[in-house]
Amino acid sequence: MRIVLTPGGKRRLTARLDAVRAEFDAIVADMPEALESGDTSGWHDNFAFEDNQRRQGLLAQRIRELERVIDQAEVVAPWERVPERVYVGVSVSWRFEDDPPGQKRAVWIAGFEDGDPGAGRVSYDSPLGRALLGAQEGDLRGVRIDGRVREVEVLALGPTPDGEALAPTADGVAA
Repeated sequence: MRIVLTPGGKRRLTARLDAVRAEFDAIVADMPEALESGDTSGWHDNFAFEDNQRRQGLLAQRIRELERVIDQAEVVAPWERVPERVYVGVSVSWRFEDDPPGQKRAVWIAGFEDGDPGAGRVSYDSPLGRALLGAQEGDLRGVRIDGRVREVEVLALGPTPDGEALAPTADGVAA
């Protein structure tokens, strides 16, 4: 599977990886205390220790997944001009065909697992992102939302939003 990220998306994904690693390290540091909090024979009948082990395993798996995605990702340059089709990084104005006349919505197509509808980002691997990818202005595409198929009309395309390459890191600071 091809994994595509924007420069800002790679920064956000790296920040998520750093946060998961920090959580993993905190659990590792807590293991001696968890071991002492229960049955002194070790792991047996020691809920805190067993829970730490379970969480540690889940976090280790998530770290491996994030590292794999970052290693395999192709980072695409921001779009500075208006493209003819929807690609990762492109801004899209669209509407549902059954929306009231004149209503339009705007998003931009973000990379793998980088969607945040509140920030106007829709990941290309989301249902809406998959429906929009490759579309041209005027195209109608079907998307399954809440168990039913709705038609999406592409109204206009635009470049990548300004500042996307300077996405904030986990501490909220853009670099």
